[in-house]
Amino acid sequence: MMRSCGAEKSTQNAQRESFIACVGKQYLYPSDLASMGFSHVDAADTDFFIKKYVEEWACKQLLVAQASDSSIQLAIESSLNDYKHDLLAYHSLETLIQREFDAHVSSEEVADYYQKYKQSDFILHHDIVKGIFLAIPKKAACVNAVKSLMLSNKTADQKKLQACCKPYLDTAILEADQWFAWEAVLAKIGYRPLVDATRLLKTNKFIHVAGRKHIYFLKINQYKIAQEIAPLEVVEGRIRAIILHKRRVDLINKIKYKLLENAKKNHTCIIQIN
Repeated sequence: MMRSCGAEKSTQNAQRESFIACVGKQYLYPSDLASMGFSHVDAADTDFFIKKYVEEWACKQLLVAQASDSSIQLAIESSLNDYKHDLLAYHSLETLIQREFDAHVSSEEVADYYQKYKQSDFILHHDIVKGIFLAIPKKAACVNAVKSLMLSNKTADQKKLQACCKPYLDTAILEADQWFAWEAVLAKIGYRPLVDATRLLKTNKFIHVAGRKHIYFLKINQYKIAQEIAPLEVVEGRIRAIILHKRRVDLINKIKYKLLENAKKNHTCIIQIN
């Protein structure tokens, strides 16, 4: 932050407030530092940070002063003009895109893309799983009922399980229809299996293990191992993003081609290369 002062303004400021630093006609005042957040710095470090800031401010003013050289000024003006033109072209193109862009992606498009590229583009890099996973303190009142509730498919029992696990949501995954990374599930509930995590997944449908402080319940409904093809629902969002990106690129190329062709016909653009 700085203030540019003429002789009269400089005198007025000097009467009101002594400056901290001055480079040419640029002044830095104590009030300029008030908004820099130094009040939140440890008192022992405040002087160091203020000195560092003032020195950086002074160096910046000195460098700006040296930039008055004509070659530097021309380079800056050229860069500013290039940036301005790029910005104008970008916003103009965005306006044209918004008029024509269709952001809707149908389920059929997603499914078609998945079928076409699933063997090459949608291979899992880690194990994933569907199920219900809990870590309940050994002293919990509901611990004896959890296993039967987990194994039940009745809606009423699932609601009871939700209510039972409400105090333990930080160590519970109850969204049985959602895919999760297997390692993330184990990390969330705090369970460290004695065997390889993938082997554990392959050899168990229900795991009931007593730890030192918790009892772990893992009901595995479905799983996919790394290097298998990812299920469609896992990559659906990614596919939609890919389709929209491709659609956007195609639209940009179409807009630019149409713009050039119309300009050539109207003789507002002449390109003299073959």
